[in-house]
Amino acid sequence: MQLEVEEIKALEPVKFNYEELKTILTTKVENYKSIVYTEETMKEAKADRANFNKLAKALNDEKIRVKNIVLESFTPFEKQCNELIELAKDASTHIDTQVKDYEKQIKDEKLKEIMNFFIENIGDYKDLIDFDKIFNERWLNVTYKMDQIEKDILHIITKTKTDMNVIESQFADESINKQVKMEYFAQINNPSVLTLAILKGNTIIENNKKLEELKQKEESTQKTTENEEKITNCPQNITNNVENVTESEELQILDFRVHVTQRQKFALREFLQANNIKFEPVPKNN
Repeated sequence: MQLEVEEIKALEPVKFNYEELKTILTTKVENYKSIVYTEETMKEAKADRANFNKLAKALNDEKIRVKNIVLESFTPFEKQCNELIELAKDASTHIDTQVKDYEKQIKDEKLKEIMNFFIENIGDYKDLIDFDKIFNERWLNVTYKMDQIEKDILHIITKTKTDMNVIESQFADESINKQVKMEYFAQINNPSVLTLAILKGNTIIENNKKLEELKQKEESTQKTTENEEKITNCPQNITNNVENVTESEELQILDFRVHVTQRQKFALREFLQANNIKFEPVPKNN
């Protein structure tokens, strides 16, 4: 089936006084470019504009008339070709539907074969490695052979085992270890998955360290506050005991060391002075 068109004699160029009109118009255009219209000559300007518009319209109308004459023999041919084109497209569309259905069937069968191989070899990672995450669309191409696909899947499984050993060696804490592995399997389709997982673990460790430091700081602050409260209440207890001491009791000398803030030191000194308790530095030799 082949299109055969009888030889077409080339049409002669349409002849008209092109050069004459071009020369006249070129001269007029140059002259009009130098003309400056005034209020008194505005009527003349409008007339000149109308003449040029009339000439342009006449030229365009004649161009369309001649074109239609030239295309009289081409229009039926164009229409007939378009009809034949639509018939050919209709047949192609019908065949294309069957071709695509066949290709889809082949891809579905191949996908099933790939999934079966994945399930048979995934082992302990069956609930961890998501097939959809590692699936490569190129696997379904006709040129991508099954033996290469199997190598790709086995490589992923082997790499996962190796990476798990790395994670185990770097993160002994069970909680952090678990979070790192979760990050790994969530990013398993990323070429830098191990690096991302380790970064996740290091971030968790750093955050835990900061939280522990903050906790210790808060506990230290709370303990200091409690000690200050105890020392602040101490003078009142000592005063109550002093009131029960009689003049006949024998004086005793006590050497001791206290840990106080500056404010607590002044309070202790005021208490000793207020209760006539003699105090002095402990001799260095003792």
